[in-house]
Amino acid sequence: GRFLCGVAPRPEDDHDCEDYQAVDFVDHELFEEVIWPALAERAPALEAIKLESSWAGLYEYNTLDQNGVVGWHPDVPNLMIACGFSGHGLQQAPGVGCAVAELLSLGGYKSIDLSILGYD
Repeated sequence: GRFLCGVAPRPEDDHDCEDYQAVDFVDHELFEEVIWPALAERAPALEAIKLESSWAGLYEYNTLDQNGVVGWHPDVPNLMIACGFSGHGLQQAPGVGCAVAELLSLGGYKSIDLSILGYD
């Protein structure tokens, strides 16, 4: 089988990406020094894993609180926003989709209140 894992960079190593080719750089030391020990501590059998491949990419989030944004845009009429979930998007998509559908069709949240993720 295969196992996918990752971690945000340390704050001192988390720079604004102005050169998108920098995204091609994979910090293998981060895996060796941070990720692998955390995996081995959580599940000792993972200590024997072998790294097969790696990639680096941008992590999308808003800079206010690093959470997604859901709701009507305050300045652009008829623009619904549901973004900023980055790696969690696949996990949160069903709930966000349901909430956005309710907001569009019912005029408000019914089963999942995501108002905390709005612009207000």
